[in-house]
Amino acid sequence: MTRNFVTLSLGRLYEKQGYIDDALEIYREIDTSQSPDATHVLDAISRLEAQKEIADSKKNVKEPEQDGLMPDQVQVSTKEARMAHLLEVWLRLIVMQKRVDIFKSFKARL
Repeated sequence: MTRNFVTLSLGRLYEKQGYIDDALEIYREIDTSQSPDATHVLDAISRLEAQKEIADSKKNVKEPEQDGLMPDQVQVSTKEARMAHLLEVWLRLIVMQKRVDIFKSFKARL
């Protein structure tokens, strides 16, 4: 990282955009002994390090087996969201069953 561009604003921008490692690198490069924003920088470093530890611990947790009906990206957090997801899966199964029935009727005509 070029020393000329190491500023608190750039660190905050990286943090807002989700670039945690880059934001940490920026914050660590800021000289806190001469910066008037030293407390903000030190708070940001500790906050981002905690976020990074939480993210790393989540990566180490083994995910439950997928049944093929729940996509990997689906994160169901509330009862309503879980119910909506289950209804979507149910609807997909009904559509697939209808397609199978149509295929069977075509096959029977041949």
